[in-house]
Amino acid sequence: MIVWRGYGILVLVITVVAYVLGKLSAEQIWGSPLPAAYRPGAELVGMLVAAAIVYGLHRLIEARQSPRAFIDKTTGEEIIVRPKNDLFFIPVKAWPYLLILLGVWFFFQR
Repeated sequence: MIVWRGYGILVLVITVVAYVLGKLSAEQIWGSPLPAAYRPGAELVGMLVAAAIVYGLHRLIEARQSPRAFIDKTTGEEIIVRPKNDLFFIPVKAWPYLLILLGVWFFFQR
C-alpha cells in the first residue's frame, strides 16, 4: 500500500523513471545485457538523478504553494499552515537525501 499526501506520489514516479532511464542508458552505452561490473554504477547514477529532480520538485513546490494564515478567535494568535507533501509519511524535502543514501547502498551492496 502506497501512502502519500499532496505531491508526494511524484517522488515515487520520478524515482522509478530515473532508475529505469539510468539502467537503459547504461545498456545503450555498454551493451545489453548490462555487464555485472557496470550495474551498481548505473543504479547509483539513476538514484542521483532522481535525487536531483526530487530536490528541484521540492524547491518548486515550496515556491508555488504559499502558506495560509489563520487567526484563532479565542486567543487572537496567528497560525501559519503550510500544505504537506509526503510519501510514506516522509516529507518530500527529505527524499533527496534518502535517495542518495539508497543509491550509495545499491552501489556498495555487491
